[in-house]
Amino acid sequence: MKVVLFFLSIVGIIFSGCKSDKLTMATAANFAPFEYISGGEFQGIDIDVAKIIASELGKELVISDMEFDSVVQSVASKNADIALSGLTINKTRKQVIDFSDTYFNAAQMLIIKENDERFKNLKTKEDVIKAVNKAKSLKIGVQAGTTGEFYSKGDKDWGFDGFKNAETISFANGAMAVTAMLNNQLDVVIIDEMPARVLTKTNSGVELVDIALTDEEYAIAVSKGNEELLNKINEILRTIKQDGRMQDIINKYYVQQK
Repeated sequence: MKVVLFFLSIVGIIFSGCKSDKLTMATAANFAPFEYISGGEFQGIDIDVAKIIASELGKELVISDMEFDSVVQSVASKNADIALSGLTINKTRKQVIDFSDTYFNAAQMLIIKENDERFKNLKTKEDVIKAVNKAKSLKIGVQAGTTGEFYSKGDKDWGFDGFKNAETISFANGAMAVTAMLNNQLDVVIIDEMPARVLTKTNSGVELVDIALTDEEYAIAVSKGNEELLNKINEILRTIKQDGRMQDIINKYYVQQK
């Protein structure tokens, strides 16, 4: 019996070691500059941050790419250890996952066609909202499951009124929404600022209304109650903010408006 128990203990240690030497990250790699695939490899702000976290924890980073609206659930169900996917902190998500300290401040912005005079010469967030509400039969493109979708459709938990007179159409990613707009299937696109800057930089015929519609904070998600991992992540985030590595990563991927 002692020999059997010893054997089972050794197997348990080996299995546990194999499991714990990896850090699985849930993400939706179609959200440049935070996460995207280029040359067959994952790249972006969130990817670089996750690599540092994995390295500091002495683990191998394993990236699990999925649709954005599955990212939170993947961590909540413990199919992934962490999630970095441009995740905005909000109370609805906090019900099923825990968030780290903030590592990036974000906002929703409007992308329009260059010749759309309805959204020219706007100065404030209120001007943008008024112009959107005033436009007749407006079709708004968003990325499914993102803050932009909740903002456009309206959501009490997020505190968004939404645009009741407009039709919100959801896409798997922002690039698809912009393509649909260029093909005259949409009027505007609402998406996070950094991806909006990338999309306006890489697509001719569109421009950014450079006015923040929201005030958001991105953070890293872990499963509920995993305080040990959460505390380690927060410690790493504090360190890379203080030593400048966080800002270096952001500067590496930051895209100025064209």
